[in-house]
Amino acid sequence: MSFDEFFNVTFEFRDCELIKQDKGNVVIKTIVNKTNVNPYGKAHGGYLYTLCDSLAGVVGYTLGHYYVTLQANINYMKAVNLNDELYLEGKCIHEGGTTAVIEIEIKNNDASVAKGQFTLFKIGEVEIQ
Repeated sequence: MSFDEFFNVTFEFRDCELIKQDKGNVVIKTIVNKTNVNPYGKAHGGYLYTLCDSLAGVVGYTLGHYYVTLQANINYMKAVNLNDELYLEGKCIHEGGTTAVIEIEIKNNDASVAKGQFTLFKIGEVEIQ
């Protein structure tokens, strides 16, 4: 599966645009829509977490492997509103024999709104067709 195919399968229902892709580093952009907000009109934490978890897997793919999440945490630091434009950057900070650690930061107007760290477990090698 090519990177584009993997990215599209991962983010097909989330309206995300690929901005940058390098080995161990991926940046995406999205806009918060009405299906992604809670009753208070703010981006739902589960939505933000799902974006981060998905991006962590995509970063893992750029390392040449398929991964699943072993452990994750996220800190929400600032509210995100409907129609806000978000940039998410995922960086690999450790690549071991069976695990990788990926940090994700979500920014809105250059302000950090959330940061997460994901420990991933390697389940296979990417075979590019």
